[in-house]
Amino acid sequence: MKKLLAFLKRYLLVFSVIAVLALGTGYWFYWHLKPFTQNAFVFANTRPVSPLVEGFITEIHVKNNQFVKKGEPMFTIFQPPYQLKVKELENEIRSKEAELRSLRAQIKSSEAEIRRYKAELTNNKYLSERAKYMYGSEAVSQAYAEERLRAMQASEAQVAATEHAVEALVHQCDSVTAQIAKLKNQLDLSRIWSELTVVRALSDGYITNMTITPGGYYKPGDVLFGFIDSEVWWVQANFKENELSEIREGQPAKIWLWQYPGHEYKGVVEAVGWSAERREMSRETGLPVVKKENEWFLLPQRFPVQIRILNPDRELQLHHGASAYVEVEIPSRPVRQFFWEVFLWW
Repeated sequence: MKKLLAFLKRYLLVFSVIAVLALGTGYWFYWHLKPFTQNAFVFANTRPVSPLVEGFITEIHVKNNQFVKKGEPMFTIFQPPYQLKVKELENEIRSKEAELRSLRAQIKSSEAEIRRYKAELTNNKYLSERAKYMYGSEAVSQAYAEERLRAMQASEAQVAATEHAVEALVHQCDSVTAQIAKLKNQLDLSRIWSELTVVRALSDGYITNMTITPGGYYKPGDVLFGFIDSEVWWVQANFKENELSEIREGQPAKIWLWQYPGHEYKGVVEAVGWSAERREMSRETGLPVVKKENEWFLLPQRFPVQIRILNPDRELQLHHGASAYVEVEIPSRPVRQFFWEVFLWW
């Protein structure tokens, strides 16, 4: 027993150093075999919710932190002014269409008169030429020939005047037609504004930070609350720069969330960030600021990697901003794989 204790005392330091080196080597290969980070969080598309038309809120159909489906109403703006505008334009369009029908009827009647006047003009031209010929042979008097000439000229004037009247009516028709088209465009726009008095969810998601009540007056652009789109979820994993060389778009990834220990999510790398802001400038002098860094422990820069969660679980509700662990699956290399298996076995 004394010999065993003496042996242990003699070689305890050696065994301790060997154990520390083995653990350190295994730890190094564990962290460098596959890119892994604890600096990650869950995020989804978010957007502020604002009214699209101006007015008072009359109804609120949702509550804070509620899940809503795409197309469900969230709140309603006071509707009568927009509905009355639609009715006003509809009545104005009907009035203009009646005016257009009247103008077209007048054009049709005037065109019939033109045909009649042209027939009279043809007859008066014939009589005038005949009277002129007969006057030349002294078969009729000069007064008769002049009378037939004046009748022909009167018919020409009637035809010209009626044609000008028809032309004016056609211009009026074109003007009224253009007015009707403009009013119809205004009506379509007014119907859109009327429909937009009910603000609906653009996708499935969650209401957040809602503090509004009915009766408040709001304008387009006023942010009333936030909306988290739950159709697609991602994780932003901030990897060290010395791990980015192994990460490529399309690589599979494993994701663990702090809020659900033991549950593994599958993911895929969608994008690797290309920049991280490090420059600083003095506001007083405009000169660059160079910070003093500890040369003994110089930390590597981190870059964001966007990873899409492929199997979100409806029963395990995801939260925007939740902390996560991420491991990216990369093609194994023989040497690393050997040490990895040795480390796991040991």
